[in-house]
Amino acid sequence: MTRRRARLLSRGTEADRLSPRLRFRRALALVLMSGAVPGSAQVAVGRRSIGWLGLFLWAAALAALAVVAWRFRDDRAGLIGLATDSTVLMGARIGLVVFALVWLAYLVDALRLARLFTLPVWRRGVVVLTSMALLLGVAGTAAYASQIAGVQRSVVNEVFAETEVTSPLQGRYNILLIGSDSGVDREGVRPDSLIVVSVDAEDGEPVLVSLPRNLQNVPFREDSPMRQVYPFGYTCGEECLLNAVFTEGRTYADLYPDADDPGLEATIDAVEGATDLSINYYVMIDLGGFEGLVDALGGVEIDVPTRLAKFGTEDAWRQEYLEPGRQLLDGEDALWYARSRIQSDDFTRMGRQKCLMAAMLDQLSPQKVILNAADIARSGGRVLSTNIPASELGAFGDLALKSREHSVATVSLVPPEVNVANPDWDEVHRMIRVAIGEEAPEPTPSPTLESPAPEPEVEVPGVEDPQEENRRQAAANNADDLAETC
Repeated sequence: MTRRRARLLSRGTEADRLSPRLRFRRALALVLMSGAVPGSAQVAVGRRSIGWLGLFLWAAALAALAVVAWRFRDDRAGLIGLATDSTVLMGARIGLVVFALVWLAYLVDALRLARLFTLPVWRRGVVVLTSMALLLGVAGTAAYASQIAGVQRSVVNEVFAETEVTSPLQGRYNILLIGSDSGVDREGVRPDSLIVVSVDAEDGEPVLVSLPRNLQNVPFREDSPMRQVYPFGYTCGEECLLNAVFTEGRTYADLYPDADDPGLEATIDAVEGATDLSINYYVMIDLGGFEGLVDALGGVEIDVPTRLAKFGTEDAWRQEYLEPGRQLLDGEDALWYARSRIQSDDFTRMGRQKCLMAAMLDQLSPQKVILNAADIARSGGRVLSTNIPASELGAFGDLALKSREHSVATVSLVPPEVNVANPDWDEVHRMIRVAIGEEAPEPTPSPTLESPAPEPEVEVPGVEDPQEENRRQAAANNADDLAETC
């Protein structure tokens, strides 16, 4: 250290003998040093024991981060698992608070060492404002990070409370996504959307298998309790639709004595029978709360294919629309994009839902997650219920990131490929095996079936050919690359 610098950082009365300009530089330097590295200002003015303690804590924190980075440099799943571990999150939250308090103490002490009252008023104000900015920066950053850790821990404990782990089946994880519709005008929960996400357990290549809610004659596997009631499938006419199995399962709750929700278990059984895929886990999404999740993500950018009504048959007087074109949709508009039925049908709507899922997956960047982490976590806690255990979050987080490197293939049990009133289940199962790569495709003629008439017949101004628009939007139901189709 040069004599000039030693004199600049001298202690007590020695510093008072400096010129006003040097006293100002000394005070500002001490505050900035402490803001950058806690303890450095104390070491510089000779308070070495307390200063070295701060430097040691700072070095230990950096070393810990370096060890974590090195340990998980090639283990993204392990790193995600660490970041979602309830115990680690609690430890991180406590550690952040303690470290921030220690750092703030060093900053305050640096302000004392700066000997503010020996400075002219305006220079004293500059030092105080600088120190306040550093104090607020340290405290604010620590508080925000602690809040994220707390919210994340709460969501992990509440949403991912299950502990049973299942292994990939034939090299794939099959996860059932259920969009539940439990509005005030509905009795109980009726699945509004059913999609099986089949993901390769190694490289994350995804296939989306969609089942329309009006699918009839759904079979149950031999080991399903519902087979005792419906040995030949869910066959009782137009009332026995796939989405009614949920209510039916609750009616026969005695068949699922150990289940927390017999309706959910019966629905999973029906999906397994319809797809011939064994389901590893389910994720139920409350469609009413879905818009909050989209808002937490900052909206979703998507190409609206045609003018879409934001009303139903009972409130057609509203005459509000989503206009066509690429645009950023907030949560409310994204929900209407996924659910609008006017001049549309269930199959068209299923196609739009796939496009919405693909857009959200593509736009879910790490930067967006970090900036909106707390809101996303809170929305997730309100929107989701699942039996995925917390111990599997690392593996599935890694698979989700890997899936972005692949095109998304889709297969849907909809006309003209599938007659929803009387499906050929052998052919359905073959279609799914081909889609997930278990069987080579064979050139087979598809039945020519007309889609049911759109519901309801309400004229939408600005849409010249609703049927053509429906066919264009429904193309996403069966596609080798969902991004290109959307």
